[in-house]
Amino acid sequence: MLSREILRDHTSSSYAALSGWSYIPTGAEIALWDQMELEGRLKRKGYRPWTDQRADPFRLDHMEGTRQRRERLERRKHLQDTFHISN
Repeated sequence: MLSREILRDHTSSSYAALSGWSYIPTGAEIALWDQMELEGRLKRKGYRPWTDQRADPFRLDHMEGTRQRRERLERRKHLQDTFHISN
């Protein structure tokens, strides 16, 4: 039950780690990106840089094999399903 309460905060480190975010945005940054989307200044609707997997400088895609990557993604998917996290 405690983990559910922790994961309700979408700006927490736990939520960011399970969601695969490259960093945790500040409230001001979230507001900035929401405003830019409302003004139509974004090319892709719903784009947020912290959710962009290509922007993560610490990603393991280039360092791990296909099997390890698949297993890691399956573990992450299991945790997301367990804690009802949607990206």
